Amino acid sequence: MTKKALLITGQESETISTLARNLIPAGGLSLFARQMKQMKAIGVNEMHIITDWFVPDFEREIKNCTNRPETVHIHSTKTAPLKLLEHNIEGNSWYLIEEGVIIDDRIIHHIDQHPSPTIISFIGHHEFLEERTAHGITLSLETEEGYFGSLAKLSSATLAANVRKLNSLDALPGALKAISRANDCEIIKVIDIPRYMASRQRNVDMVWMPLMRREDEHKGTAVLLEQTEIPGQDWVARYLYRHIENFAVKYLCKTPVSPNHLTILASLIGAYIIYLFWRGHMVPALFAAFGTTILYGISHKLGHLKMVAPKFDVLARLYKKAVTYGYYVAIAAYLWNFNGLVPVLLAQTLILFHLADEIQGEFFRRMTGHPLWYGTGFDRKFQLIAAGSNIILWVLLPFFLFDQWVVGLGFACGYVIITFFVHQLRLVYHLKNIMVGESETFARNFKKTKIL
Repeated sequence: MTKKALLITGQESETISTLARNLIPAGGLSLFARQMKQMKAIGVNEMHIITDWFVPDFEREIKNCTNRPETVHIHSTKTAPLKLLEHNIEGNSWYLIEEGVIIDDRIIHHIDQHPSPTIISFIGHHEFLEERTAHGITLSLETEEGYFGSLAKLSSATLAANVRKLNSLDALPGALKAISRANDCEIIKVIDIPRYMASRQRNVDMVWMPLMRREDEHKGTAVLLEQTEIPGQDWVARYLYRHIENFAVKYLCKTPVSPNHLTILASLIGAYIIYLFWRGHMVPALFAAFGTTILYGISHKLGHLKMVAPKFDVLARLYKKAVTYGYYVAIAAYLWNFNGLVPVLLAQTLILFHLADEIQGEFFRRMTGHPLWYGTGFDRKFQLIAAGSNIILWVLLPFFLFDQWVVGLGFACGYVIITFFVHQLRLVYHLKNIMVGESETFARNFKKTKIL
């Protein structure tokens, strides 16, 4: 089955700033470029744009967009019906995209994977903020009224039957109503689409936001930026680094800087920080380590906003972890000159318990499908202060400021050990409940062997 996409844009949609809605940028990409990347992600090889306005601008976006459908055609309003019929082959699946709207990837993937040949996404009244739905395309069905959810999937037969209405924005509402009455059409409510987001490992509200003016760029960027937040963060990342990262990303997304550039820069700085710790420049190295962590966060968010897949993501994560452990080794190597083996043993213990904690956390995630902190309120609250790499570095700061380096290393070591055992107790608690709930044998054995 060949997948193709159709976008009607750039006509009767000129704003005060003489800018087509689909050329409004958000998160460093125009909506048009974002839609091309989204279509490519679901396997669309051919895309058709119908517009009478801003053709050079759309051609420039097509030329500059990486990872887009293999072929992108631009048709005028008059020639569009005939051109679409020429490219329409039996068995094709067409994706009709509403112009000027930030569409959640989950909506796109749900409609793409749905077995029905023709689907219209639908938003009911009061299901999204009124300030957003006020700019949506109204859609009247037999049983209820609402708005077009900005994406439809059409079979080749349905496209052919309605192609005369699929060449202008004025005719689009009527075309959608006619398509909704087709025998092979199914209406999918956006509110019923699963809200689980794998990258954040929890349910997250859907993103559906029409952009009407150039000034809406900031609103669109803010909405997209909210989607990049990593779950299960400690208090440092959530309440401090997050604001710095978001501020930087809002400006960097408008520049040619790529997330790969930032990842390489952070990695090089990390190696130099190890040298600084080894030479005894503790406080400058520590503050540089804070900055490196922020750089990695900016790189992660910038990649999501610009829809750029990191070229060496796995290697970068492994390198980041190795560099963090290198900090502790370098600190111990410097202190060895003054305190003998004590700092070396403390650094080894810190690294081993931190590794053990990560291993048991990964074991729990693989068994249950979600991380340990995903559970009860206690687990989520403890995650804020658990001894991750961010917390450990901040724990060392006051000790280094007062020249108590060995004491600081010892305190950090104890902090990691406590975190390990708290997580181990919680892991045993959760696994016990899962086993008792899922297996009668386990439940019977636990009951028979109960001591207290």
